[in-house]
Amino acid sequence: SLLCVFQLLDCPNIVGRGYRILKLLSRYLRSECRVMHRLVLRGLILFCKRPLMAERMQFLLPRLIELLQDADGEVAGMTLSVLRKVLLAKDVPLTSRIALQLAERLRPLFDNDANYVQLLSIHLFRHVMEFVEEVGKKPLKTHVHQSLLPLLCHLHDE
Repeated sequence: SLLCVFQLLDCPNIVGRGYRILKLLSRYLRSECRVMHRLVLRGLILFCKRPLMAERMQFLLPRLIELLQDADGEVAGMTLSVLRKVLLAKDVPLTSRIALQLAERLRPLFDNDANYVQLLSIHLFRHVMEFVEEVGKKPLKTHVHQSLLPLLCHLHDE
């Protein structure tokens, strides 16, 4: 049934049914199987090409943030790509709760073995700092301070 869902992604009028498909994909995203995570994330990356669909993915943020803990560089990289597109598609500032969760999960990815995961996590961290709501900036201060030294080391490595 997941294969049928991916075939639907090519349909031009998918936006009308997109939310139902996203709900279905969110079930598969809860699976413990990394292969399933990769398949669902590939589908979500395709969905993100349509700004309206990327906006509708807001409800997936908590699960996507959890997936950042995955040690698999491919899963982490795809998750970072989806998160970035979803966060940039929305015009509303990030809530402090989501921003704090992201900051906590992004910091360890600065040291990931895969260079593209390091780069994506650093860029997403910057976006989180830019788009957090004004009242949420103060609680993030600690995470930003803890992240400055590793970011400086990565800058020096480059």
